[in-house]
Amino acid sequence: MQLTPTVYLPGLCDEAIAFYRTTLDIEILFVRRIEDCIDANHVLRGTERKVLRAAVRIGQSVLYLSDGHGTGQPSHQGFSLSLTLPTLVDAERVFQALSEGGRILLPLRQTTWANIYGVLIDKFGLHWTVETTSIAQPS
Repeated sequence: MQLTPTVYLPGLCDEAIAFYRTTLDIEILFVRRIEDCIDANHVLRGTERKVLRAAVRIGQSVLYLSDGHGTGQPSHQGFSLSLTLPTLVDAERVFQALSEGGRILLPLRQTTWANIYGVLIDKFGLHWTVETTSIAQPS
């Protein structure tokens, strides 16, 4: 069994893919557009170029992204995407990049369960935790 989460980003999927490609160095496995997957007779006008499903690899994990079927602002509640990075330098770089245009909820700091840990909401409204178990000290 395998679990692959799908994050819906109505009207923002292409922008999110570009952002995560820069900030997280994701690997884009595929991008399927509505016009390529659904019979034209069943496609709502204006949605042809929307992302039906994209698969991206973040480290060893795969995440699906989609423009979804609705409109309006996405509501990402009840879950968090957690990144564990190998070094403090990596954690600081990723945390800073993901927080651009977003909001830091907990700056990177040492905790009882991680050598460095921080929490943010990115510009797409996704909740992220960033941590490392590296023993390097914060800069």
